[in-house]
Amino acid sequence: MGAAREHLQTQEEWTGVVLDLILPDGYGLDLLAEIRQMHGALPVLVLTGELNRDVVNKVQTMRGEYVCKPASADNLNPFIQRALAQARVDDAAIGQRIEHLARQLKLTRRETELLTLSVDGLSRKELAESLGVAENTVKAQIRSLLKKSGARSLATLAQKVIKGATRDNLPPDAPADVID
Repeated sequence: MGAAREHLQTQEEWTGVVLDLILPDGYGLDLLAEIRQMHGALPVLVLTGELNRDVVNKVQTMRGEYVCKPASADNLNPFIQRALAQARVDDAAIGQRIEHLARQLKLTRRETELLTLSVDGLSRKELAESLGVAENTVKAQIRSLLKKSGARSLATLAQKVIKGATRDNLPPDAPADVID
């Protein structure tokens, strides 16, 4: 825990932290509490081989995520995607909105990346360069994202995410074009 504490103090910016509950020289929840004091809303994933309801509740109270060992890509990838999305947009609330929308609309990883990057204001050409794909590929992926969201343009959808006006904030009987 001492080495982790030192790293957390010497490096100001972190994208996310994965920590074990049982550490050789301390307890993971104590470190999580310190992380919250030093780094506020930094995404934290707690790994453990022990399933304990009180510990799970405590981790959630401290705004952490909890995964039982052995962890798999299915457990780790969503956490990594959320942490990267939050780092890209530099706003925890927007990162959470993107993640919620991604789950609600069953967006693919690439569609979630496109939405995240569009919130950053990237053009289609910049999106293609950032993702390392052809501009036509980005156009096809954007069409898929727009079809799922009911939005008319990626820029409009990005603005709605920023403003918090995604479908999850609308009544169930709202017309699809309200998101546009």
